[in-house]
Amino acid sequence: MVNPETPRDFDGCAFARGLEDCRTIYYSGSFRYEFFFLPGATAGECVAHYRGELAARGTLWHQVREVTQTWNKKHAASEEAVDDPAEALSPGDDDEPHFGVTSEQGLPGFPWVKRPSDWYFTNYRNWLFMYLDADIQWGPDQDHNVCVVQFDPMPIEGEEGARVRWDPMEHPIHLSHMKVRSRVDDEALYLWMSDKSHSHWTREACDATDYAEDLGWEAC
Repeated sequence: MVNPETPRDFDGCAFARGLEDCRTIYYSGSFRYEFFFLPGATAGECVAHYRGELAARGTLWHQVREVTQTWNKKHAASEEAVDDPAEALSPGDDDEPHFGVTSEQGLPGFPWVKRPSDWYFTNYRNWLFMYLDADIQWGPDQDHNVCVVQFDPMPIEGEEGARVRWDPMEHPIHLSHMKVRSRVDDEALYLWMSDKSHSHWTREACDATDYAEDLGWEAC
């Protein structure tokens, strides 16, 4: 939230409901929103803040592995045991950030895309939304401006010597301005979010959440 002023009684649930506008855009369950208030911050400053949170809390994979391993211990003798995501994920992920002290206190980890199919159309591993407008209220015909900030580019794999028209490695931070409720596909935030809801990491996180609830674990 980089808008100049945000009221102290900000209602994140109400804001999310207005943003989604009753659209069905989930793979399973609801999105989890985290709001950070950085009035007047630039995209680079928002990325730096996000990376600081990521360094402190780590990625979601630590928690996905933990809950899956606990689930399998409980159901070791039954057919309900599931594959360990630590074994199923693609190799070569030594660059996955390790969690810090905050993660041990139960705060959820951040997305960390591992499969190339999840960044195929964007070529960026991480993203965040910058909310730009001063007004945070949603009316029936009211729309707002959001900037999708993508960062941590991934190299495009192509034939040797092939010419790449647009190389994300030359653009470490990429900005896309969108209207939240636009009906134009390339400008619609909710369609961008819907695409992410079908990602591999989303499915793993949703499954792990179901296992955690069955185990009686409580969400933060």
